[in-house]
Amino acid sequence: MSEKRGLIFDIQGFSVHDGPGCRTLVFLKGCPLRCGWCSNPEGIDPFRELMYSQSQCIGDYACRDACKSQAIQAGQEGGPIVIEREQCQRCSDLECVDACDHNALRVAGHYTTVAELMNKIQRDRAYWGTGGGITLSGGEPMFQHEFTGAVLRRCYESYIHTAMETSGYAPWKHYQEVLPDLDWLFFDLKHMDPDMHKGGTGVSNELILDNARKIASEGECRLIFRMVMIPGFNDSLENLTATAEFMHSIDKKEINILSLHHLGSSKYDMLGREYPFRDRKGASSERMEEARAFFVNRSIECWVGSNTPF
Repeated sequence: MSEKRGLIFDIQGFSVHDGPGCRTLVFLKGCPLRCGWCSNPEGIDPFRELMYSQSQCIGDYACRDACKSQAIQAGQEGGPIVIEREQCQRCSDLECVDACDHNALRVAGHYTTVAELMNKIQRDRAYWGTGGGITLSGGEPMFQHEFTGAVLRRCYESYIHTAMETSGYAPWKHYQEVLPDLDWLFFDLKHMDPDMHKGGTGVSNELILDNARKIASEGECRLIFRMVMIPGFNDSLENLTATAEFMHSIDKKEINILSLHHLGSSKYDMLGREYPFRDRKGASSERMEEARAFFVNRSIECWVGSNTPF
């Protein structure tokens, strides 16, 4: 039987913000949520995608000439190329990328086996120092739960500290498969109201909160909640209160709040997508401190941004 393969869009070394020590971050492709503020849009769809940087394009149309599926067309009056995305998805070769000598085109997503990924992780291990490990992120790692489970199992067997970031939106049986091999779990909370949650992410939060309750009751890993503070969406007193009450109800008292940022906005342009939060301002440092104090006053440890205990 062939070894499991996973679709990954990035691997980053020397991370110090997603778990204890120095870590290797592995970003898996595919996510069931559609959060308008997502900073990794190339991680949403579960297939390889073409990313186009107009600023690096010299307009020689070598990519168009190499495209067998005729998904790339010349722009009007020598303008930027036009990519027919649906047609492009049918192509498995993406020879246009090799034809571009100016790095204007690149592919988001590559397939790897568990063994290939473990070789990379083991190489990075020499640079972690004490207390490091791996963190799986995305996208949503549980979207590829079999591959995720196999990687976590191999890491755990190799005495590598394991962490994962999740939206919580996956069948409970899939979490049951990976929890024994997880040391830390960062669990995203978007909004406590199911209708507001669906409006912001495309899905309700019933399954997410139910999974959080079950994970908390299992007690197998350190569970830390995370929430991106989005003014006008989830930063209200009502939602913060509901969040604190939920955390107390499952006896978990750690949360990391993050300010909305737009560092991924250029990637939307490269994917030919609209970024709906382009003009939305992030929470001010004063507002973030108010939220931190709110949780602390309710006996919940709260860390802002990268100011974490790890």
